[in-house]
Amino acid sequence: MKKIDPNKLRNHILDMVYEKKSGHIGGSFSLCELISCLYAEYDIVNKDKLILSKGHAVPVLYAMLYELGLINSLESFREINSNLQGHPDKNKLKYLHATTGSLGQGLSIAIGHALSSKIKNDDKNIFCILGDGELQEGQIWEGFMLAPKYKLDNLICFIDHNKAQNDGYLKDILDLPDLSSKIHNFGWNVIEADGHSEKDIMEVFDWLEDLKNTEFKELPTCIILHTVKGKGVSFMENAEWHAKVPTHDEYIDAKKELE
Repeated sequence: MKKIDPNKLRNHILDMVYEKKSGHIGGSFSLCELISCLYAEYDIVNKDKLILSKGHAVPVLYAMLYELGLINSLESFREINSNLQGHPDKNKLKYLHATTGSLGQGLSIAIGHALSSKIKNDDKNIFCILGDGELQEGQIWEGFMLAPKYKLDNLICFIDHNKAQNDGYLKDILDLPDLSSKIHNFGWNVIEADGHSEKDIMEVFDWLEDLKNTEFKELPTCIILHTVKGKGVSFMENAEWHAKVPTHDEYIDAKKELE
């Protein structure tokens, strides 16, 4: 599938949040390169599954589905009874694989899908995207502990490691000095990459293929993506823009930067 320009996704996200005066720009912007590469490299629409555990970042998925021509409008974002809810609702939009929003639950859902895929002996990849704030939930670490037991090599977890959440910067809230080693010690393959480098992300996908020929092929994989909250618009690149709505002037300035 053709790769979509990440800034096209950011433009749609910005429009949705500005027009509805509600939504999450920061954590959606930090995922744009990943979503662009993921949909280009894998068949997320018809075969593989994507669980957006940090459900507040769903505008980036709506933007991608719009660019792919799978939804014809973004105008109903966050409206009552719309299929474009503020968090993913799989009952309202068939292209979503899980209803999420209560943080900390997505990895458990992804593990269920991965187990199902193993039992059916199909070749689906199950992707899960976590946010930093969710790492404070015990259920996440129970999931990290469980997945290696069942040799879920079809489970790939991304951490959008932008070091910020609604309450501020992660370093002020939770001390995670060596996240990579901690997850590795739970029995996962772990790799770190620049989450805003499409080249680096595509190389990670190549590395995933190479893993299939190593002694670590039966382990789940976690990819820690070093990102910036609000990436793409200079004045939005901070924790303040977790769920802030731009003023008219800020909207115009942001549109200019994205162009």
